[in-house]
Amino acid sequence: MAGWRGVTSVCLCLLAACGTGGGGSTARLPGAGDGGESGATDGGSPGSPVPPGDGGPASDGGTGVPDGGGPGGDGGTPSPDGGPVSCTSPAPADVCQMLNPPLGAPVVHRESEVVSQMGDGVSCGTGAYPASGTGVVLHPMQPEGRPPRLDFVDRSGSQVGSTDEFSIATFELDVIPQTNGFAIFDLYQGGLGDYPLKFYDDHARERAQATHGTRTFELPDASVGVLRFEEVLLPDCGDQLSAQRFGDTGAPALPDPTDLGCFSQMEATAMAGNGAGKVLVLVSHTVTGWDAYWLDTDLRLLQKFTPAELAAEPDGPVTVSALLDGTFAVRFGSVWKYRIQPGATTFEPAPCWLAERPATRVTAIQFRGAYAVTHLQNESSDRTIEVLTSEGQSCGDLSLGGPTGHCDVAIGRDGTITRSAYTVDAGAGNPAECVLQFWPGALGPTGF
Repeated sequence: MAGWRGVTSVCLCLLAACGTGGGGSTARLPGAGDGGESGATDGGSPGSPVPPGDGGPASDGGTGVPDGGGPGGDGGTPSPDGGPVSCTSPAPADVCQMLNPPLGAPVVHRESEVVSQMGDGVSCGTGAYPASGTGVVLHPMQPEGRPPRLDFVDRSGSQVGSTDEFSIATFELDVIPQTNGFAIFDLYQGGLGDYPLKFYDDHARERAQATHGTRTFELPDASVGVLRFEEVLLPDCGDQLSAQRFGDTGAPALPDPTDLGCFSQMEATAMAGNGAGKVLVLVSHTVTGWDAYWLDTDLRLLQKFTPAELAAEPDGPVTVSALLDGTFAVRFGSVWKYRIQPGATTFEPAPCWLAERPATRVTAIQFRGAYAVTHLQNESSDRTIEVLTSEGQSCGDLSLGGPTGHCDVAIGRDGTITRSAYTVDAGAGNPAECVLQFWPGALGPTGF
């Protein structure tokens, strides 16, 4: 089986009007090592719990110099004297009132820990997961010596279902929200790069036969892209790469996966799709660097090419995100470095507003009218999410409040904001409470 490098998730930053990242969310479980980046568009290995590196420094921000990119322009809105506005310029107040209205009080769901000397205790789980299209959120809990558990909670804060159908060796759950329910990818120690993907409705009922894959990614229309590497007994072919799309119901778009070729050793992968039906896949391997593929909406192969611009890039974690103008942005490590036009075979510099926001994920919000940018590594809920217009102008940060310290955030398909649960001491002799806060529909429908 091919060699891999690990990636995972952390916190969000909201950007208005620029594009989507994978709206999915991954979270590491207790005892699994350091958490990584949250999301399903991040390349690297699900087979080893190694967090991504810090990446290089961000490019200089605030210059406002156009980069010659594609539709939408990157240099900011022209000022009255004809010069470009800095990428960090604020958006007009009336625009921000629509894109980033004040948050109301959150809905709160509470569960109690169970302290036991008999091996049947329960503790608070970790991580934040995106809500489904109907606003159902997931509250993670960790039974002692058993698989992790996800409790399904509706918009009123009432629990409506629960599942623990995961491996006891799970170190990460990758959750992709769907119109009604979730696709949940279970990565566990010893999986050897082949892990189960299950589809659940909003009441935790499994609604489709499970499949297997090596990486999963959120695609438009609440569908899921699955990349799978399988060892084959052929000359000069260590692993065979295939791609398959599964729709909102969990049914495959095509009966058979698309064969994308053979490789001697895989290192990192990424996938994203735009609203026009174009899907970009990046794959690195140790011999020839990076390969790229254009696929159609059902993941049939349109074109394979080897981008010269990526020849010197490392084979570590990579992320691809579709932007609102139909282009695709590429992040290596923590740095947003490139953009590519749909169907093109050459890359250009990333938009400046994105390049000056390293270590972030972008999500299309407000009916594809804005971006939410979420930070991958954040020690506070007060600056976790930033809202941007489609031109990259800032409408400021959202403050979620709550206790200080590390905070994970997820944005659901209906715009629900969910922050990671935190533990509240209930006093001597009483079990601690696991408190989950979420803001139903706060940012409007997301994705393409």
